[in-house]
Amino acid sequence: MRGRTRSGCLGRTLAGLTPSRAPKSTYRRSDFGKVRACPSPLRSFDAAATPELGMPLPDPNLLFQLFQIEALTEGAARARFQQLITDLVRVQHEITDTVANPNGSDWGIDALVGRFDETMTVWQAKFFLDGVGPSQQRQIRDSFTQVCEQAKAHGFTVDAWILAVPCVMTPEERRWFDGWAGRQAKRTGILIKLWGGTELRHQLMRADAAHVRREYFATVPGTDDDPEPVSTTDDLAAFDDALFVRQLHEAGMIETDAARGLFFAADALIRDLEARGDKGSRDAVDELHLEIRFLWEQHFNRHSPNANAAGRMIGLVDDVLSGAAEVTDPAPLKLRPAHRRGVAHRLVEIAQAGWVVHWRDVAETHRAMAGDAGAEVDA
Repeated sequence: MRGRTRSGCLGRTLAGLTPSRAPKSTYRRSDFGKVRACPSPLRSFDAAATPELGMPLPDPNLLFQLFQIEALTEGAARARFQQLITDLVRVQHEITDTVANPNGSDWGIDALVGRFDETMTVWQAKFFLDGVGPSQQRQIRDSFTQVCEQAKAHGFTVDAWILAVPCVMTPEERRWFDGWAGRQAKRTGILIKLWGGTELRHQLMRADAAHVRREYFATVPGTDDDPEPVSTTDDLAAFDDALFVRQLHEAGMIETDAARGLFFAADALIRDLEARGDKGSRDAVDELHLEIRFLWEQHFNRHSPNANAAGRMIGLVDDVLSGAAEVTDPAPLKLRPAHRRGVAHRLVEIAQAGWVVHWRDVAETHRAMAGDAGAEVDA
């Protein structure tokens, strides 16, 4: 039959949560829209080389004015802006940290990447909405001086210092900053860079920062990204020999077309994430597999004492699929219930779950039969 996928190939392809290779001739996008692609996130400070941008945001002045309005007070806005910068740094650098003393002193470090016993890059967040005048310039100088003094006193090395401000500097203000930064870099050997309002807006628009946009700018148009589209296939017979279908038959399920469609939707999503090079989303999918396997395990343990003589557990499949549809998406994913239900079937396909008490025996027998069939084809 055209487009048939032998069970052995399907099982081997899915081992280790790698994407399957469904027949290209049967693959089509659903009416929910095209699957978006983006390059892999870059672990660098180069703002010009970033993943594909998502929905546009308002200009920085309006964007961060709304930020302050929602924070209610200027003090709360400052604290929230500092946390925003930390979360944006974490988009590019998974190991991002903060420090704090009980007396409120943080040594001029709002976020850091690195180690105190090696070298580090430091971010300093200043919630300056109305520009960088003499008072703000003094605060910038004081913050940089503080971190330099603390580094000397406590024996750590700062190789880069990045100032984050929500405003867009005027030409005069930027001329002052560039001149000051250049002089300090020559004096201390520390690279000094600026994350101004335009750069912050640009970073928030990155595809891999969607979860940060939703956290801090949920009321701003363009931040509520659409869920991933659901891909469909007309060739459901391609899964006749799949393990997840056999496990359903073992559980007494006669009709399995919907299950096949759900499996395809989840597997197509993972293929798309692989093609995008979106490691953050791909890691989140692995986390989702773990969460749904935990859900399956809970239901399996509760149902197994009531299994009948054939090892079947009434209600297990329905309970797991219903629960999977409601599992919270790990950031930065935004999925539809079909994807999550499909992940449950995907776990069965890679022999990490099943629908009867003896599901491991079913999986082993299936694997052996697939190997014999493959040997016959090779012969």
